[in-house]
Amino acid sequence: MASCFIIYKDGRCFSRRWSGYDYIIKIAITELKLINNGNLLADWLELQIPILDVEFESDSCYGFHNSRIDDWVNRELDLRSLTNENQNLFWEAIKIGRKKLLEEGENYSDLSIDYFEDFFKMYLLSENGQPAMEYSHWSKIAEPCVEKNGPGW
Repeated sequence: MASCFIIYKDGRCFSRRWSGYDYIIKIAITELKLINNGNLLADWLELQIPILDVEFESDSCYGFHNSRIDDWVNRELDLRSLTNENQNLFWEAIKIGRKKLLEEGENYSDLSIDYFEDFFKMYLLSENGQPAMEYSHWSKIAEPCVEKNGPGW
């Protein structure tokens, strides 16, 4: 059952199991730490996924109680809520991570390559201006984003 959501710039949504969401975010974090100006976004993204053995008991798959900030965190990332710079950094990290996942497979991440490719396909379609409803896990386009998340605002 889908329990996480990543919303792209055109409002399409990637929605799958929580574990895959966490792996995607971990790939972004790993690569952001190696990119100039990526550390602040990496630090913020680390707060969007639980620490496995510490926050496991509060994890309900769609979200968890984050003991680091003493607040509930849903597994939902609307990329439109990030600054333009952070959106670019996120996708740069994802592209680097994709290359490594394709080359190294399980030695790089436990995430299924097919799962990741589904996620990445939506990115490419969004970037190429393809209609959002042509390939989305939701039956509608996400409402416009008014939130501001992540560093740099």
